Amino acid sequence: MAQSHLIDTLEFGPENAPECKYEIYGEDDKQPQYATRFVRDDSGEWQPQQDEIRFAAQQEQQAASSTMDYGYSDGAPELRDLLAEAKEHCERDWQSRQ
Repeated sequence: MAQSHLIDTLEFGPENAPECKYEIYGEDDKQPQYATRFVRDDSGEWQPQQDEIRFAAQQEQQAASSTMDYGYSDGAPELRDLLAEAKEHCERDWQSRQ
């Protein structure tokens, strides 16, 4: 299994003082696997939270890749923009905590 790396960081809250951020990790830039949520403490430092958001991207990408290995098929699953979906998921999570 490949090691995950930071794909993107999203910050939410006031522009000059975001109060929450999400770091999205995955094996590559198109395959987000999970996000870690951080909030600022009283001193302004980012503190990781215990909850982790998991994405189903890995299984979906593997299913799509295995179908494509056999050549073109009308039944091949469409590859969606999984990173955009992961970002939307993080934004919905942040909004639900407001």
